[in-house]
Amino acid sequence: MLNSFFLNRSRMAYAWGFLALLLTISWYNVELSSIFTRFNRDLYNALQNVDGPTFWGLFLGYDFDNVILMLTLDDKVVPTFIEYVSVILPISAYAFWQTRRYTFAWREANTRYYLGLWEGTSAQLEGASQRMQEDLKAFGTTLYSLFTGFFSATWTLIIFLPQLWEVSEYVPVETFAWWPRIGGEPMGGFLVWVALGLTIAGMLITLLVGWRLPRLEYQNEKVEAHFRKELVLSEDTLSKRIESELFPIFVTVRRNYYRLFNWSMGMDVWQTLFGLLAGNVALFFLANAYFEAPEVFALGMLTQSLQFFARVEGSMTYFIDRWPMLVGFIAVVIRLIEFERSVGVEALAARARAARQAGE
Repeated sequence: MLNSFFLNRSRMAYAWGFLALLLTISWYNVELSSIFTRFNRDLYNALQNVDGPTFWGLFLGYDFDNVILMLTLDDKVVPTFIEYVSVILPISAYAFWQTRRYTFAWREANTRYYLGLWEGTSAQLEGASQRMQEDLKAFGTTLYSLFTGFFSATWTLIIFLPQLWEVSEYVPVETFAWWPRIGGEPMGGFLVWVALGLTIAGMLITLLVGWRLPRLEYQNEKVEAHFRKELVLSEDTLSKRIESELFPIFVTVRRNYYRLFNWSMGMDVWQTLFGLLAGNVALFFLANAYFEAPEVFALGMLTQSLQFFARVEGSMTYFIDRWPMLVGFIAVVIRLIEFERSVGVEALAARARAARQAGE
């Protein structure tokens, strides 16, 4: 699944070279998003101060020199909306286009490899065509999405974690009797620790609620493949099999789907609850700083701080938010490993038979 693309001599340069390019673009986009938080800070400060010229200038202004500073990731530049769009739009469009070509090239390499394995065996494998078409398509696309997303989330943490630590100083933690003290002073980085606590608790509950989903998803595709195969056989033989023969197979499909629905409902409820909690916990604590000292902790600072927390929390809880994608990917990997083992066992048996016949 990996070797046919990343370790194949004819594809290795493309695989590694464009992976490095796409990861660099992902890093660059995170850096630009950090710069754009300054736009939101100044925009909401202008709203609070009823400063119309500054507000409209931040939306409609354009300065080519400012764009150059943004492209070089200047740590002081404040881009306007139009300046940011003029930079991020072509970069994102190219990244989307190149990503689709890259993942299809990965699928092409895997398809050639698995077809070669399948060609060397006479085994009648359940759902072999589905492994060739659907699973290989999903494998490269999903793994690439998870990997690059995790890379982006990691880099987001590197950029936004120090900024969230700094704005945590505005939270009046001295009024929280339960917050730990070090040398008589409240421990720093309050919002960082809140995000970390949410992540740990959220991951544990996610694993508890969703631990059965990968196996159910795997079993679901297996029974679907069996039902589809029986339908195709019935169609190809031109002698439609009666309902009493085919519908019991569908009952197995229904039974597995209902189990999947029940466990997925629990995961959906948990993810909705977690999203509501994570989306408002920072506002709950930062609102005190805004109400007590709006001249220091202005509306723009509040908005920017909420963005910092959302970025950090979203990066820490990356796998919680993408649990359904992860479940589907695990099921795909299980099916492909099972297929490869089946083909491998059959190929070994065929070679053993050929050796015996040669010896005779």
